[in-house]
Amino acid sequence: MFRKWCALALCAMLCALPLARAEAIPSEQYFARAKDALVLLAQGREQEALDKLAFVYALPDGSDDQFLQFVKDYLPDLNEKTVQREVAVCYWEAVSEQWLLAIPISEPRNDDVIALVLLSSDFETFTGYAALSWAEVNEGTATSEWVWWNVEYDAGTRALYAD
Repeated sequence: MFRKWCALALCAMLCALPLARAEAIPSEQYFARAKDALVLLAQGREQEALDKLAFVYALPDGSDDQFLQFVKDYLPDLNEKTVQREVAVCYWEAVSEQWLLAIPISEPRNDDVIALVLLSSDFETFTGYAALSWAEVNEGTATSEWVWWNVEYDAGTRALYAD
């Protein structure tokens, strides 16, 4: 009887092992928060965008005002007529040891389209930001060990734009 219980317990532990080692994956809400914030920024609704992102800045001098200035400086083509909210990708960047969530600000028809990149260590909290070209994002995904596309860009399909 003892052997049966030990065998059963061993089987249960072996079955649970893959679950314990499973990697966390970004949720739909994680992607949606970022995409919604991008649309809000394009509409000029800055405070609502900041509320969606709820930054916890990694640098002591980080602030929401600095982020809004960054948007003006590095995403000058962001506007509500061309902002897209379908395509997004999250990938691990080994150098910074951060997850990068990249959303092109318009349909990524070419490598020059700029993407808003949000940094996170846990798929919940955004700790930083950057602007990268779509070519740089694709290069990052090609060399990353872990990549999750929310919606992968396909030039043969139409991208949806916000109203």
